Amino acid sequence: MNNFFEATDWLIRGFEVFVVLYLLIKFKDRRWSLFFGGKRDLKTIDDHELHSCFLAAFTVMVFHFASSGFAQYIITMDMERMALRQFFYFSMFCFSIAFGLTLFALHLIRGCSFSPTARFCLYVTFLMMMLQMAQFIIRGMLDSNVLFDVYQYGVVCLNLLTLSIVAKHPVGRLYLFARKKGA
Repeated sequence: MNNFFEATDWLIRGFEVFVVLYLLIKFKDRRWSLFFGGKRDLKTIDDHELHSCFLAAFTVMVFHFASSGFAQYIITMDMERMALRQFFYFSMFCFSIAFGLTLFALHLIRGCSFSPTARFCLYVTFLMMMLQMAQFIIRGMLDSNVLFDVYQYGVVCLNLLTLSIVAKHPVGRLYLFARKKGA
């Protein structure tokens, strides 16, 4: 079963990189403004949408890579079992908070409005935070495995949901391109 979760994790990572690369390649004339742009680069609603989608996709990718790597590191630590559980679940909760704050701050710094993509990413992050805090309390504090399966599959499903949210634009564009080529 661990192979399933590991394979899913790598699949999600691959698609996240694909989404960010797609946005950078598709909008190569705006590549630097996507990374370093500000309010002066946002002239139309479409510019706001593009920058917001890029910020969401890039933040999702960076935080997923960082939290996955950190989670693997935590698991290898030599600590007492309950302390390790508490540290693990609380750290994952903190990563979710940091993701939400970073995405929000990047939008404020850029001065761009929140696209539906960015808003849905924040909603899913809130669900992830609730799941992580519940697992922290139930498994980390109370030493109960009641939510263990819900947590494992819930995290995978929420990560897949986040991926589908950020991939909607690129996949939709590629689908339309393929249909035009085939027609």
